[in-house]
Amino acid sequence: MIVRRTIRIKIRPTPEQEARFLETRRQYAVAFGAVVDAGWERRRINGVDLHKATYRDLRTRLDLPSQLVITARSKAVEAMRAAKALKGGKPSSSSPSICFDARCWRMDWGSCVARLTVIGGRVELPFNIDSYTAHFWGFQTTTAELLKRGARWYLHVVTEVEVDEPKVTGRVVGVDRGIRRPAVTSDGLFLGDRRWKDIEDRRLALRRRLQAKGTRSAHRHVKRLGHALARFRRDCDHVLSRRLVESVEPGDTLVFEDLTHIRSRVRTRHGAPRRRLHAWSFARLGSYAGYKAALGGIFVAHEDPRDTSRRCPRCGHIDKANRADQSHFRCVRCGFARNADLVAGWNIRDRHEGLWTPASRVPGPVNGPNVGTGVFHRLPASPGL
Repeated sequence: MIVRRTIRIKIRPTPEQEARFLETRRQYAVAFGAVVDAGWERRRINGVDLHKATYRDLRTRLDLPSQLVITARSKAVEAMRAAKALKGGKPSSSSPSICFDARCWRMDWGSCVARLTVIGGRVELPFNIDSYTAHFWGFQTTTAELLKRGARWYLHVVTEVEVDEPKVTGRVVGVDRGIRRPAVTSDGLFLGDRRWKDIEDRRLALRRRLQAKGTRSAHRHVKRLGHALARFRRDCDHVLSRRLVESVEPGDTLVFEDLTHIRSRVRTRHGAPRRRLHAWSFARLGSYAGYKAALGGIFVAHEDPRDTSRRCPRCGHIDKANRADQSHFRCVRCGFARNADLVAGWNIRDRHEGLWTPASRVPGPVNGPNVGTGVFHRLPASPGL
């Protein structure tokens, strides 16, 4: 089984190299735009057709190496396909990231040097490996993207490694993801720290005060605060995904709800509920848990989220009234009552195992959620009801 992961490496080009990068990016944007214009005009997003229609002209007009013209075309085709799927407008970019494939870049892990082919020839860029990147040292590299964020340049490198297929244990753990409680498993684990929400609320309150002030200094502070908040949210998702993976054994299966397009299906009021919904990083959490699980020999599956919060795991009765509020579940037919997020975790597990019947097994009592210590708290399951 092949596991792919993108790592970010900070590079420090010389002034001469940076000038070449900027000119390469400018011409790369021209090539990207030309392919998009040709595809949009012809209403075609076939890569071979657009290559034949644009390649010779771009090679004549631009100084880009041939392989960068090809990757610009591939990037434009991907952007048009995404725009078509989302029913959006014509893609455009004045400063796109530059894509490099195996023919126009190399990475030497031993000497920590990346070699890129840009306008004017090949450049060599030494880099340092931080503690996180060290986990991927020596992995095979496939493609890379060169981009600039502010005054800094980064190289996003796609790595891959082959891992042994684990032996299936048959144990299935359902995971309910939420805004209030980041993750609750069918084993009775309530994962997440209460302080995460407090930290985010304080930073958002500071952002509102700075925006109300309206000075240039305040706007600069808002920008820095936005970057800090994004880093904090990514770190929380990394911590949460690691705890999820560490809570199971190799060969087990983690089952998540398929929450694709959840924002378009959920109705929320204006204000804080809407902001929290649109800031909810369920897809990123799933992505982080997916690659960590693959590296750890753990299987990941997704199930339809329909009625997982409304079904009674004891009698199988499905009713919107079963969930009175966010935290409490009480079946209107049999009176079964438990924490609503925990019930959703059981239902996700049971749906994956094909056990959506009145005979569904229900674990024993659970105590309050452990959200403050960051330490796993596993609750024993009873033989059944």
